[in-house]
Amino acid sequence: MPAPILLLTAQAEIVRDRIAPRLPEERFLCVTGPDDVEAALASEPEIAFLIRGRGLPGEAYDRAARLPSLRWLHSAGSGYEYLPRWDPEKLVVTNGVGILAAFLADTAMGAILSLNRGFPVYAERQRMRRWEGRPFRALAGQRLLVVGAGAIGQVLAERARAFGMTTIGLSREGAPRAPFDEMHPLGALDDLLGEADVVSCHLRLTPQTTDMFDARRFARMKPGALFLNSARGRHVDEAALLAALASGHLGGAWLDVFRTEPLSAESPLWDAPNLMITPHASDMVEDWVERFADFFAGNVERWRAGGPMLNVVRP
Repeated sequence: MPAPILLLTAQAEIVRDRIAPRLPEERFLCVTGPDDVEAALASEPEIAFLIRGRGLPGEAYDRAARLPSLRWLHSAGSGYEYLPRWDPEKLVVTNGVGILAAFLADTAMGAILSLNRGFPVYAERQRMRRWEGRPFRALAGQRLLVVGAGAIGQVLAERARAFGMTTIGLSREGAPRAPFDEMHPLGALDDLLGEADVVSCHLRLTPQTTDMFDARRFARMKPGALFLNSARGRHVDEAALLAALASGHLGGAWLDVFRTEPLSAESPLWDAPNLMITPHASDMVEDWVERFADFFAGNVERWRAGGPMLNVVRP
């Protein structure tokens, strides 16, 4: 009988119920809260499935990743910066990049439309019962700068081009990549910020990308430009963003991620002008857990058959 599969997430029972019929030979250890961690780690699992979130202490994920018995760890979301550095010769790590990309891109496109049309302003005027219109610029012809031209950025570029926007992508090497009209290396960010009408961040968090959007870079952006971040909160100096919005230099912003989550009720971000806030929910399609589970089940089948794994990542 194979070693058990550790499901380390508050949604563990949903994942188990989804994939157990497809994987009848497997045993599952569901860890949904801190009280279950010790016994599960002592069972020496070979495979671990993780969804990082509230309900489990951060150290639980760290300890699971360091288990001597573990041979494969799957981080269900696209991010894996919370994992300790691993030896790829001893541990295979996979992630869920691309699974929910289309849904997040749809939300980002919705934010562009909403900010461009002034919906946050109209919402405030509705509360005040003010009948007052405002002009907006056509999206066609505007330039969208996608900082991080991966799975999400590519879908967003497709959506934006359908509205007639010009799409510029930034990646590490800057190699041509459909569906972008232009591609540049990430080092060209400063030169391109002043040309963009909309800047959308979709980068993985690394020491190099932490605080990438600070006061200096907001100042380089075109007056009236829009800024979006649905990647990681630590990409953004939130005080600098507040200042850029308060001064009117930025025309608006949307944040789905924050340096501290959940966002404190006392945070000044709640009252910032022309800032749309969503609670880290931009890709929360109603069956997101089942989608993560289905992808994982397919990789379990590949693992047991000795076949190539999907979405293998390197430390």
